[in-house]
Formats: sequence, C-alpha cells, structure tokens
Amino acid sequence: MANQRKLEEVLRELSKEELIAIIAEAAGQDEVFKNTILLKYGSEEQPALLKTFQKLIKTIVKQYTGREGFISYRETSSFAADLTALLDSKDSVSDDTVKLEMALMVLEEGVEAFQYADDSDGEIGGLVDDILDQIDELAESQQKADESVREHFLKRLIKMSQNAVFDGWDDYPVTLLRICTVFADEKKRREQLLAAIRAQITATAGKGYREYLNEELHEIQYDLIEKYSSAEEADKFMQEHLHMKSFGELAIRKSKEAGDYRRVIQLAEQGGRGDRSDFKKARYEAYKALSLKEEQKQLAKELLLDGDYEYYAELEALFEGDEEEFYRGILAELKQSDTWSAHALYTKLFSDKNDLAEMLSYVKANPDAIEEYAARLSPDYKTEAEQVYSQYIYDTAAAAFNRKKYWNVCQMLKRYGELAGKSGQSAIIQQLQEQYFNKPAFLDELSKL
Repeated sequence: MANQRKLEEVLRELSKEELIAIIAEAAGQDEVFKNTILLKYGSEEQPALLKTFQKLIKTIVKQYTGREGFISYRETSSFAADLTALLDSKDSVSDDTVKLEMALMVLEEGVEAFQYADDSDGEIGGLVDDILDQIDELAESQQKADESVREHFLKRLIKMSQNAVFDGWDDYPVTLLRICTVFADEKKRREQLLAAIRAQITATAGKGYREYLNEELHEIQYDLIEKYSSAEEADKFMQEHLHMKSFGELAIRKSKEAGDYRRVIQLAEQGGRGDRSDFKKARYEAYKALSLKEEQKQLAKELLLDGDYEYYAELEALFEGDEEEFYRGILAELKQSDTWSAHALYTKLFSDKNDLAEMLSYVKANPDAIEEYAARLSPDYKTEAEQVYSQYIYDTAAAAFNRKKYWNVCQMLKRYGELAGKSGQSAIIQQLQEQYFNKPAFLDELSKL
C-alpha cells in the first residue's frame, strides 16, 4: 500500500481557485472556522474587526450551549479553552484600544457564562481571572501612550466596571477599578476615577450583602489619597473609616510602627472587634510591650482556650506558681470543654508533655486513637496498651462487612504484631478465625498474615 501523501503536499499542488473553493466550503460548514478566517485576515478597521470578533464569541457559545442552552460539566473545559484561544488572537492586532475591546468582550461573556455553564472545576473562573490579568498588563503597558489613549482606557474600564453583568460578582468590578489606578497620575483622570468610585459607594450604601465591595472601594480611595495627597489627608480618611476591618487593621499596624501601644489596645477593642482573634493578638502584643502582666495572662488564656496553642508557652512563662500545677489546671479546663479546638489542644498538650498517664486515660476513652499512641505507651504501659489495642481490633472486625474492611483489620493486626509480638498477633488471628468461620473473604485475608 502506497504511503498516504501529506495534506500540505496536496494543497501546494492546487490552484488558487481550487484552494478558495475548499476553504469556502469548509467555512460554510463551520461558523467558528469562517469567523476565525475573517478575524485573522479580514478588515483591520476597528468596527468590522470587533463585529467579527463578537460574532465568533456568539458562535462558540451557540456551539456549546446547543438546544438546551446550558454547557455541561464535561464540556465546560473545552468551552473555556476555545474562549482562551480566541482571546489570544488579539495579540495579532496592532491597536491597543482594539485589544482592550476584544478582552472586555470575552470578559463579559466569561462572566455571563457562570449562569449557563457548570463551572464545578473553576475553568470559567480561571478564564475570567486570566482575562483580568491580561487587561492589567495591557493597562500597565500604556505608561508612555498618548494622553488620548490613556483617557480612553480609563473611561472604558470605568464603564465596564459598572456593567450589570457583574451583579453578584463584586470582585471583578473592584479589580477593574484597581487597574484604573495606573491612569490616576494625572489630576483630571484621578478625579474621574474617584468620582466613579464614589458613585459605586453611593449605589451600594445600605446594602449589607455588598459590604465587601463597599470596603474594597474605600481601600482604593485610600490608596489614591495616600499616593497623591498629603499624609494628613490620608490619616484623616483612615480615621473616618475605622469601623471597617481593613482600616482598623491598618490603623493598628501604623500605631505599632509608631510605638503607640495604648492606641493599639484602644483600636483593637473598639467597633465590636474585641472578640476577633487577630485583634486579640494585637492587644496581647500591646500588653506585652507595656508590661501589663495581668492583662497578658487573662488574654493569653483566652487565646489558648480559643485554640491557639502558641499561647501555652506565653502563659506558662507568666505563671508564677508550680509548673505542674499550672499544666494540670489547663489540662482540666481543656478536657471539660466540648469544642473541637479545645480537644485538639488537649491532645497536643499531653502529647508534647509526654504525659503517658493522661495519654493512656485518653486512649481508654477513645480506643480509635490507640494506633497513634501505642508505640509511646508500650514501654511503660505495655499490658494496658495491648488490651486497648486488641479490643479495638475485635470491635473493628465486628463492624467489618466487605473485603476492603477485612483487609483494613488485617493491616491493623500487622501493626499490632509489631507492638505485641507474633504470639499476641496469632492469638487474635485464631480467635477471629473461630468467630468468623462463616465469612470466607475475611478468612482468606487472615490467612495471608
């Protein structure tokens, strides 16, 4: 059989008319192919180019949504990849304002796609993030562009940030407005941006579900004031917005840097923030810097009981009595608490202290923990550890009902043998074989030990 000729070889031998006919036929059968050809080799005039680009986006959407109007989970990745490939085609365009429009078109469709595609794997979210990164890079590249181009970029990005498509996706308009700050070096443009931010803030005022957007917009305002206005104005703005988490954190950081620890305490306590872990820690640092020992003790204990283990050492260092008495007191409080964090602290504490008696007491009450502690208990509490371990194996075997679970019991027996020796292991195997004689799969797994 003769070797099949390569497609390129065949095409080279065809006339121009024949090639045109082939391409036209293929384009007639594939809208994506047709519009891609028009996009790449068609008119460079902006209106025609963007019209073709928009058609290509809609063709891709139609191709994937079909009659159902929805893109299934298994198709979402390919859909996002096709939009990404389309977005990359903007790199062949020379006009940066056209590149921006192309990116914004794909951005808008990408965000709309959250409504008609299953994005369980985050493919569309990744696409949107990638588009925003590319827009950011494109904006940054306009540093030396004509003022008219920079003005166009600013206005277009502001307008896009106000698009209704972003309702429910507050991160994206905030990102667009942050990108705009690269054009804020000139006063007129800066005022345009600040006016747009203020308008957004007014629009979100009183809407609790949009608090995140509101705070992020205030942060952009602050960044612009700090960069282009006086330190006094920036500080005034910060002080006026201390009720917002980010500004509270900023004020605390600045107070720390200035060594004003009493102000740190005041800021950490005000506005209902006193119970938050990060603000408690800020207060603790301030108490420590001011040598307020009693306040330190009380707060260190709160932080410890809240689940922050590092404060055990802090509290232990502050305690003036017997260390063993202190340890037992904390251990008792942790045991009495029914929170998950207190339980985790309790086990970590007796483990770090290598308190074998407490460890044994714990595994007796929680036999499923025996495998974690058996090796450490064995030298001093060999008999007791083996008793808990063997009973745990019997209980696990009683609950086993398929080969996988039988295999797990046998793996546990292997580990038990390392602790109790071959004779101890054999005794349990024999008892299990006698007890579960009617479970052939279990007997098969036991025979492999």
